[in-house]
Amino acid sequence: MYPVNRTLQAVAAAAILLGTGSYAVAGTIGGLEVSNGPTFGVSQTYQNVVTGVGDTQAGYGKVDSINSIPISSLCAGCELTYRFSGYTVTSISPTEVKYTGGTYQYYLGFGADKDFTTLNGGGSAGDLAEATNGTLFLSLKGHAIDAAGNTLVGAGVNIGTTSPTGFGSGLFDVDTSAGGIANAFFDTNAVPALFGGGNADFELGSSFSGLQPAYPGECPGGQACLRGGADFTAALTGVTATGVPEPATITLLGLGVAGWAALRRRKKHRQLTL
Repeated sequence: MYPVNRTLQAVAAAAILLGTGSYAVAGTIGGLEVSNGPTFGVSQTYQNVVTGVGDTQAGYGKVDSINSIPISSLCAGCELTYRFSGYTVTSISPTEVKYTGGTYQYYLGFGADKDFTTLNGGGSAGDLAEATNGTLFLSLKGHAIDAAGNTLVGAGVNIGTTSPTGFGSGLFDVDTSAGGIANAFFDTNAVPALFGGGNADFELGSSFSGLQPAYPGECPGGQACLRGGADFTAALTGVTATGVPEPATITLLGLGVAGWAALRRRKKHRQLTL
């Protein structure tokens, strides 16, 4: 085969490979790249214990990845942390707890504000200060999940004790009144919801356990007597869930197709002249 054929084959193969693996991000928000249909993956979340109706739950945590891409790969020298508060218990049993209300605020920290750690000398109060000292990135508020207006439900075992274990789920709206540089990007009403006056913007899936609290000396009343993980899933305005190839990828893919076409024409020409 002639050398030019090898070159055309290489260009075509590279174009097809890149065409299947390179997608445009939705954009950079405050220095953080956010990709299509984001899932904020949280592997560190801390909260207090609730034992009765009227108790409120609050806590904090850190987002480790978005769409399985580490935060460190989406912005240089930053962290994305959050706090939540205002969840009020409306009913509780050993296997289930329901809440109304609730807010979440995410903070984007660079430089000295990239400082979130746990198990430090400041206890959970120190953790919370580190989780809230960046730029307000996104604000959320609870969206009803049932006719009673509850916004969050947890199910598991030993709920109402100092060592519950289980899973939670809930819905959120972007809280446009509370500020956040990313609010407009996530205010999509794209998450189906049967209650709350329309669709929601985010859905939550979480886990919690009181078996290994971060600061046992603070329990049962401390802010970090439960720990777990969570996923916050949303859509972005004007961005498809499947992704759109970047312009450079489209150009290279076009070159690849043209290369394969040229190879086929050359092969056909050789067959006719033999």
